Amino acid sequence: MSEKAALKRRTDATVAAFKGFRLRWVTGKAKIKIEIDEEKYQKAVDRIMKEEIERQMIIEAIKEKGPLTIEELSNITDLQPSSIVQHLIAMRKNGQITEADEKDRQYLYQLVS
Repeated sequence: MSEKAALKRRTDATVAAFKGFRLRWVTGKAKIKIEIDEEKYQKAVDRIMKEEIERQMIIEAIKEKGPLTIEELSNITDLQPSSIVQHLIAMRKNGQITEADEKDRQYLYQLVS
């Protein structure tokens, strides 16, 4: 994938991630004046933001290409397969992703409609 295409994919995923509940909730918390450890809070916000952007990249890849394997998702998103597995586990628990079939002895993942 070209650097320009990768940047566009990440930018589109970032915009879509900020439309989601999780990032809106966590960034909204920053506006409430409560006593918190700012460093821990910022680390949590950064982690959640990264996770949501990466999950949105996975969602967009599946929307664009149809059901995909972990290897195919890794090639499209430039994310490590181990990261993709962790995201798929969370997304499956949230009812966003399910196994569609198998291809080359690997599961194909699709969006839940």
